[in-house]
Amino acid sequence: MKINADTLVARLGKGLAPVYVLCGDEPLLADEALELIRERAREAGCSERELHIAERYFDWDAFDMALQTGSLFSSRRLIELRLPTGKPGDAGGRFLTTLATRGATDNVVVVVLPALEASSAKSKWAMALAQGAEWVELRPPRRAELPGWLRSRLKRFGLRATDAALDLLAARVEGNLLAAKQEIDKLALLGDGREIDIEAVRDAVSDGARFDMFQLGDAALARDVGRTLRVLHGLQREGEPEVLVLWILTREIMTLTDVIGRIGAGRSIDAAMNEAKVWRSRMELFRHAVRGRSEADAARLVRRVATAEQILKGARRGEAWKALFEVALDLSGATTMAAETA
Repeated sequence: MKINADTLVARLGKGLAPVYVLCGDEPLLADEALELIRERAREAGCSERELHIAERYFDWDAFDMALQTGSLFSSRRLIELRLPTGKPGDAGGRFLTTLATRGATDNVVVVVLPALEASSAKSKWAMALAQGAEWVELRPPRRAELPGWLRSRLKRFGLRATDAALDLLAARVEGNLLAAKQEIDKLALLGDGREIDIEAVRDAVSDGARFDMFQLGDAALARDVGRTLRVLHGLQREGEPEVLVLWILTREIMTLTDVIGRIGAGRSIDAAMNEAKVWRSRMELFRHAVRGRSEADAARLVRRVATAEQILKGARRGEAWKALFEVALDLSGATTMAAETA
């Protein structure tokens, strides 16, 4: 059965399941979910804990045999099995399929997986575990959900914060939940019982946001100039290769140009996006990005990309990051003056 991390405590309160699956890429959420299961397992008499990492050449048959053999030191064991790649192979797939249907034993097994690719999520073993085990989806909060997530974390310490303070805190830790936890711990130590305001966050919280290039494309298409600048500055600070940043901007601009061209040829915006192979989950972004833009605007964006590419390749004089800022700001709808002064 698939559940989310927020309901794990309630489910554990009803007793231990034979098998848990923790699936996701966020280390903080995985660690916290594991600690909850470990604590409940200790209370239930699992005095021994084992850790196994299923890497290349992992012996699944030997692991299965050991799993079914009682421990000399404990009547119950908590067994953690980590699959770093999320791909157990044929032998591992057979074992996991059997594990999902084996039923209650003296052991509690926790399978720790990264977020699965579509093909793995539809595999026989994954579907068996989703049905037969407690499958916990460790999905980090989206940007719009982050202030609410932070509010609930602060509440655990008996702290309250203004909406403005939460928005600033979210901006400073976005994409980095470990940094969020550290900053909340700091605010808890500094707290004096008063409501946390924006000045308190400014004084106490460092900028620990972490961004990826796909967030840059989303921010620019959404025409959020401030966020576009913030993400791009973050990528520059983190040392992301300029060529990869240009690649994501080029991809978004070429798709946008394709959509605008099809609309100019008489297609509806929905038909144009479908024909340009825009993912359904991103159609609202492109709908916003297209609004008010002409084929001349699209041509200008393509010229900016070409100029930036020449600068990155050394075929034209200029500063690489300045060129990237100009492309991103133009895509986000900033004025030419803003691009030139970025």
